[in-house]
Amino acid sequence: MEPTERFIDSVVRGMDSELEVDQLRKLKIVLTLNLNKYQIEESKNDLIIYDETSDIAAYKQYFVSKKLQGLSLGTLNLYKSTIDRFMRTVRRPFADITTNDIRMFIANRNMIDHISSATLSRERGCICRFFTWLYKEEYLSKDPGLRVEEIKVEKRIKKAFTPIEIELMRNATTSLKEKAVIELLLSTGCRVSELVSFTLENYDRDRGTIPVIGKGNKERIAFVNAKAKVAIDNYLNKSGHNSGPIIQGRKQGTPMDVSSIQKMISVIAERANVRHAHPHKFRRTAATLALKHGMDINDVRIFLGHSSMNTTLQYLDLTGVNFKEIHDKYLG
Repeated sequence: MEPTERFIDSVVRGMDSELEVDQLRKLKIVLTLNLNKYQIEESKNDLIIYDETSDIAAYKQYFVSKKLQGLSLGTLNLYKSTIDRFMRTVRRPFADITTNDIRMFIANRNMIDHISSATLSRERGCICRFFTWLYKEEYLSKDPGLRVEEIKVEKRIKKAFTPIEIELMRNATTSLKEKAVIELLLSTGCRVSELVSFTLENYDRDRGTIPVIGKGNKERIAFVNAKAKVAIDNYLNKSGHNSGPIIQGRKQGTPMDVSSIQKMISVIAERANVRHAHPHKFRRTAATLALKHGMDINDVRIFLGHSSMNTTLQYLDLTGVNFKEIHDKYLG
């Protein structure tokens, strides 16, 4: 990597915690354009304390680059936890990591930790993408992940809630807040991380719309149907708040966090005797119901905020739907 590139990366990395993604992108563009007319040379001072080509710098720069790509905080944290687990296991510099190190880590996760093939595949992907990036950015002279075999994952049809399960959970709610959460998830098809960001300032009650910033910093509009609107109104009348997050946490003016919503859904499902319930299943259910009620599948894609039709098809519970006809129409 050229000194100028290293300098730009160092500045962007240093400002990562201070600037938003769009600002970081602009900073990198401005630095690249302005430094194009200058020659940067590295200092040969023997008293250099921090090596900008070190593993620490490379690690930090990788996550800055992923942030600039628009990855969500949840995805970034998942990447970090996987790479950190791998490096704690191997305990060697990046340059000394071998293909066999990665293979052994995967084998141990499979045989000792007994994780699912889907999780194993995800972890393999995180680690291999990390070392591919290090190689492409010239932190490494070779890519140890290049020859690591892919993990075969059994593809299962992911189920949506049945109409009976939905009604059982509706009946099992014991507070206006729980009812509002259930109806919002079903109506908007939003991710739980998006639901906790809904604010009254952005909620257009007359039109029943809420703007959403989803994965990849993409904006879309979430729609609140009649049942959800009534549930929200009842909850707000009870709680008495008229600003800030729609669904409040324990403290006035603070939103519920993702884990609290997940726990809430788990408790409601247990009361209703509904198995395999989690917030994301409501997203799949909302999309599946929309399709079965006649929404065009491309509109379902837009509704969910997906860029790829293939991603949307993986979300849907197409039991009883002519999947081949849909697949041929959009991906044939």
